[in-house]
Amino acid sequence: CPPPGPAPGVSGPAGPDGQGPVLTGDTLAILPEKLRGILDSQQSIAQEVMALKQSLGACGPSLKDEAKEEEKETVLRLNQKLQECLLHPDNEQKFLARTGLAAAAVNEDGMVVLRAHSKKGLMKALGQLRRLAYHCQWGCNKAKVSALLAEKAKPVNTMVVRLAATSSRLQSHEARLTHKVRKLRIGTQASDCQVCIDGIPGLSRKHCTITFEPEKGACYVQDLSTNGTYLNGKRLPRPPYKNPQDARVRVFHGDELFFRMRSDDAEELGFVLNLVELG
Repeated sequence: CPPPGPAPGVSGPAGPDGQGPVLTGDTLAILPEKLRGILDSQQSIAQEVMALKQSLGACGPSLKDEAKEEEKETVLRLNQKLQECLLHPDNEQKFLARTGLAAAAVNEDGMVVLRAHSKKGLMKALGQLRRLAYHCQWGCNKAKVSALLAEKAKPVNTMVVRLAATSSRLQSHEARLTHKVRKLRIGTQASDCQVCIDGIPGLSRKHCTITFEPEKGACYVQDLSTNGTYLNGKRLPRPPYKNPQDARVRVFHGDELFFRMRSDDAEELGFVLNLVELG
């Protein structure tokens, strides 16, 4: 019998694969089975795409959170003595409170892992740690670190500064520093120095200055000499300074302030500092 004619409402030549007619005008042609299957599953494909987007969206925040977590944590290699003093049971909580850190610990490589509550907090903590480490270059012990970590220093009205000479060529001195008289200058120029030293080659007219800050209850030393001043065996910084605060170094009870270190043909010259708070 003759082949069936086109379906009602469908007209036109067969498609390229010979399996069915194509669109003619506004009339829908009969499509091959494979193509019809794809079109019939459009809804399921759309659903799968939407599910994939939701899945990626769910992963996005966790990836961002992980990046944020990394920003709030850093690993440092500290001087061993400083590390021991900072993380000593007597100082660890003071260290966290002073810097605002959430945690500090030593990892398996012996490095210090610092964790903060935010990236900004971490940057602030690192700045405070740098200042503390700076002053600890001239001697580091648990008591000194504890004093540097003090959250809020108690104001001191008067600081008695006793300079105990380490050589018979020097005389011991004592001075009282207050909010009115804050500086104790040491040098060879009697008109400008409260501690005048004669007959010692290499000393400058204004060799160094000890400054008292009552509101901090602390004393700082600054080198003004040509040949240098040594605190606990290490030379004090000289200009130019990267930071104006680097000009001075905090001194503590028992520190040794020398104008000349011991050598084969000369004895060391300087003082042991004794600091006594009054009122």
